[in-house]
Amino acid sequence: MYSGTVVAVSAVVVALLLLLGGVYLLWTSVLPARRTARLRERFGDEYDHAVREHGGPAAAEQDLVERLRQRSATDLRDLTDEQRENHTHAWAEVQQGFVDDPAGAARRARRLTDTIMADLGYPDRGEGDDAFEQRAKDLSVDHPGAVADFHRAHAAGRLAEADRARTEDLREALVAYRGLVTALLGGAVPGPAEKTERAVERGADRGSPESGDGPVSGAGSAER
Repeated sequence: MYSGTVVAVSAVVVALLLLLGGVYLLWTSVLPARRTARLRERFGDEYDHAVREHGGPAAAEQDLVERLRQRSATDLRDLTDEQRENHTHAWAEVQQGFVDDPAGAARRARRLTDTIMADLGYPDRGEGDDAFEQRAKDLSVDHPGAVADFHRAHAAGRLAEADRARTEDLREALVAYRGLVTALLGGAVPGPAEKTERAVERGADRGSPESGDGPVSGAGSAER
């Protein structure tokens, strides 16, 4: 009788240990793997960018989860037909203006993206590198594919603001801004991508007759 009780208790203890081990395995392996898979699917290349930025997946995933939390607390809105039409027209002018004023066109493209984001309801993050990084994080939740364009445009745009940009830098900035504007407007940018390419190529030819690699002269007199 006593030995039978001991065997029964031992069996229960073993079962509990196995159960706890399964729960531990689920908590430490299966669930994190599923979360990683979900975040990779949601953020795409931005997941890898976050891992590089934070130096590892654990901190990166905490950041990405926080972005999702902030996004859920942000009430974005659709653009009105009038706003969409105005922004589409504004982009066409930016694109055309690159021919005569590449640096000014890059600056106007940056301001246009800021205006579109504001009209969509994204928070005003102010100015500076920290504000840019936060805007990039805001965008990454709904437009992860456009964040790479945002980073490229920002890098070239900083040179444009300092009047130190090469025409090729400005060309890359305008093409990158086009990708971002297309995403924000839901693909409502007028004309094919080749139209932007032709515009920036004409601007490159005019801005630097020999190679297009020198700083853009007269950029400081452009509209700011």
